[in-house]
Amino acid sequence: MRKIIFLGLASIGFLSISCKSTVASTISTPLSVTENIRPLDADISVDVSKKISGESNALYFLCFRLKGDSKYVVGVDYSTRTGFFSSVVSKAKSAAAYKAVTDSNTDVIVHPNYVVDVENYVFFKKVNVKVTGYAGKINKIYQQNNCNPCSSDWKGAVIK
Repeated sequence: MRKIIFLGLASIGFLSISCKSTVASTISTPLSVTENIRPLDADISVDVSKKISGESNALYFLCFRLKGDSKYVVGVDYSTRTGFFSSVVSKAKSAAAYKAVTDSNTDVIVHPNYVVDVENYVFFKKVNVKVTGYAGKINKIYQQNNCNPCSSDWKGAVIK
């Protein structure tokens, strides 16, 4: 009888063990174009008095999402870690960015800062991501006809 009680308590203790990690970081996504014949320039207005934010929470059992957001920002690489669960954190970052942009009715997040909380249990993983940044509106996207260079900070090669 003592063995059964001991095994039961040991099982409960094993299942309740967890780890938690918190990461605060900022990611700048580099834009790279292999061929730059006529690049695009954008006129973006940044409202530094208006901070925007978004938050995403997700719960996973093994690799299956039990709850979390289903709308994401696409086209931005959030992967800073490699491994089996790196896409889990990337999806949460993308969902938080989506909420920040749609809730504030802006086009881009300027200087985004991500705070990532990950709680690891034996079979479960809880991910919480919060992003903050400044509101940016795209006024105009244009393409130069004669690029020599297109803008003063353009660092690409001029193709003749």
